[in-house]
Amino acid sequence: MTAAELSRPSLTLTGRFEKDHERRYAHVPFAVPSGLRQIHIRYAYSDQIDSDPLVGGGNTLDIGLFDERGIAEGSPGFRGWSGSNKMEFTVDEVWATPPYRSGKIGAGTWHVLLGPYKVGPRGCDWKVEIWFDPGLPTPRLFHAGVGHNPSLPAKRAGWLRGDLHCHTLFSDGDSWPVEMLEAASAAGLDFLGVTDHNNVAHHAAYGPGGRGGEPLVIPGVEVTTYGGHWNAWGTDRWWEFRDPESSAVERTMRAAMASGAVVSICHPKPFGPPWEYSNEGGFDAIEVWNGPWAQLNSASLAHWDGLLRRGVRCAAVGGSDTHYLRRRDVAARHQDSIGTPTTWVEAEATVGSILAALRDGRSFVSESPRGPQIYLDADPARIGRISIEVRDAENARVEVITAAGRIASRPAADDSLVFDVPGDARFVRAQLVAENGDLRALTNPLWMERP
Repeated sequence: MTAAELSRPSLTLTGRFEKDHERRYAHVPFAVPSGLRQIHIRYAYSDQIDSDPLVGGGNTLDIGLFDERGIAEGSPGFRGWSGSNKMEFTVDEVWATPPYRSGKIGAGTWHVLLGPYKVGPRGCDWKVEIWFDPGLPTPRLFHAGVGHNPSLPAKRAGWLRGDLHCHTLFSDGDSWPVEMLEAASAAGLDFLGVTDHNNVAHHAAYGPGGRGGEPLVIPGVEVTTYGGHWNAWGTDRWWEFRDPESSAVERTMRAAMASGAVVSICHPKPFGPPWEYSNEGGFDAIEVWNGPWAQLNSASLAHWDGLLRRGVRCAAVGGSDTHYLRRRDVAARHQDSIGTPTTWVEAEATVGSILAALRDGRSFVSESPRGPQIYLDADPARIGRISIEVRDAENARVEVITAAGRIASRPAADDSLVFDVPGDARFVRAQLVAENGDLRALTNPLWMERP
């Protein structure tokens, strides 16, 4: 039997959301009897439209699931959240539809989590159908190899290439974690940050890494709220996403940092979706570069530059936000590929060392694993003097940036530029710019600690 052939559901829940409930989660309880091995859930709602921020006039309803252990923040009862990407899913004792978690089907009060992300002018009528022990078989798993490591330009000793942002079938991607790892390996990456939405069930599917342990897996989660998204790397738990209030989001981000995670605001740009919170602290980094540069990343760069000018010390990172390895008929905002862009870190090949480098800003971002490469160093013998090493940057310009804006520009060459920073500069960073104005690489800032 398949899900399409299911008989009458064991339980049906119905309701309606009006416009004033938009972007506020509801926990809908239902009773689960003892002795079950499997639960299947299917839902539908009126005037369904895509979650794309550019689409309006109808409804988008997100869904998740909590078991009998409760709905509290950090609860082990959180079985998963799939946004509006899946209209049905199964939770079984031994398997589950990604991104949901398998495990014992305990008796008691479970909750369907419903999030009306968009509510159209006619309101949102919804129906959730639940089947107890429908007997659905374990699905066949499929993955295909995608190639071998390419030959890439040499990098500085002690530096690693990676992608910090991707999605699989455990959220809204189209591929299994092993396929994403193989794609990262084929791109020549040394590490891969794994960040499916609002869950960490994908971690177990990655295992220790790719073939021979490479690329190294950096465990993570993209915490997806209705006011913006943020990544946490180096965490093995889900973080609260249901409360969209700025104070709650900032509190959760600080808690994640206190636990040892590296926290980064995701794609603060139009249709990113954007970052709607005003906090200027409580995070380690900003995803300044998400997908190809032309996808409005200049807005993210401006957001980060504004923070730097106001003295907020946070690092720049990049991530491809790859969702699809198979599909090509997707919206432009998802036409991304692993390693576009690439984040380069000065670190050993361990999770702890890479996290420390990200936190400290010992990193730069380039358009791809091929580069170009740009390394910014302070002269230890002379305060205020910096050097910029450039590699593989044909037809680009190197620019030096402070809070005052661009203070130097020259054609890039595979050599080192030595520059004395003005005495009133609080920080300095460098970037490589193509002839059409697109960024090709950027460094993190050096903060000028003067006596």
